[in-house]
Amino acid sequence: MRAIALACMFWAGACLAQDTGFYVGGALGQASYREVCRDFDVLVGAAGAFGCASKQDTAGKAFAGWRFHRYFAAELSYINYGEVQAQGTVSGATATATSSVTAAGLSALGLLPLGERVWVFGRLGLLQSKTRAESTGAVVAVDEHGETELHAGIGGLVELGGGWGLRLEYERLNETRIDLTTLGVQYLF
Repeated sequence: MRAIALACMFWAGACLAQDTGFYVGGALGQASYREVCRDFDVLVGAAGAFGCASKQDTAGKAFAGWRFHRYFAAELSYINYGEVQAQGTVSGATATATSSVTAAGLSALGLLPLGERVWVFGRLGLLQSKTRAESTGAVVAVDEHGETELHAGIGGLVELGGGWGLRLEYERLNETRIDLTTLGVQYLF
């Protein structure tokens, strides 16, 4: 009986140990610059010069984290949101504007199990973003700035075994107004 109790305690500890530890990963997806054309209008100083709502590009993300509890983790992220471009008309002449954003920061993750190998998680943290916007043609202008902003998201994790996991995530960069949807992998040590 004592051997069974010890085996149960050992196995429960081993199961918990599989849920905690350090992890690394990467993801690819799509960034949607929600109000970039309005930002381009401000850059060239002409309202309505760029007649688009939003633009999308491929984005990439690298992350490393520490799952210090079954339900909680802390994660560092570096995200490249890609580069978007639009053409507009300023005083009858063509202008081309581009914008690119990169960010790095720290988030807290809360995780809840949906099954034996499936988890949902929420993210809340801060990112230091760096934005570069440039216009050429009718108006030549450059704007580079950085800011610390709120980083929120929701996602799902499927544990594949052997420390590997598959993640699907939706994130929002608040002040820069970018939505990011990614599919990625992670490895838990």
